[in-house]
Amino acid sequence: MTIDDSERRLAEALRAHARGGGRPVVPPRPEPAGPSVRAVLLLWLLGGAVLGCGLALLTLLAPGVLPAFG
Repeated sequence: MTIDDSERRLAEALRAHARGGGRPVVPPRPEPAGPSVRAVLLLWLLGGAVLGCGLALLTLLAPGVLPAFG
């Protein structure tokens, strides 16, 4: 093997590596059309926080309005 052969093989290997090494390229999955799961969970979390704060304020500012549990 001469230096020219090794240089040629190195160049071919670098080109193959730059193209992905012959591995099939997986196309990216399309984004779903609706809202993402993260956005839905965040909305539910915020809604629960608002409901909880509202009930807490209601029990503090107007005692006796809500029935007692337990």
